Amino acid sequence: MAFTYAEPTIRLDIDGIPTTYLLATPDSGSGVERPVPYGLVYDLRVHMAYVLAQQGHRASWIASNLDLPRGAARRIVALARPTPAPRPLADRAFGNHY
Repeated sequence: MAFTYAEPTIRLDIDGIPTTYLLATPDSGSGVERPVPYGLVYDLRVHMAYVLAQQGHRASWIASNLDLPRGAARRIVALARPTPAPRPLADRAFGNHY
């Protein structure tokens, strides 16, 4: 039986060792901490990078301010901000901007 975890995770190589990082906080929202599942690591820098990427910060800014490698910051930003779906043709044809 494979273990699955519902919270978002990402596999990064920050300190020279590939590690799976937990992107959400290890509490249940009620202030009670849950144990981090075996094999996952919670790093506050990685969590903050994910939150800041969701708010629109660039990978270069995240890497320099949170002391993360640029490659790791780029992967976090790519996960936090998936590419938007293209707008319908009618919107583009008539110049509607949202």
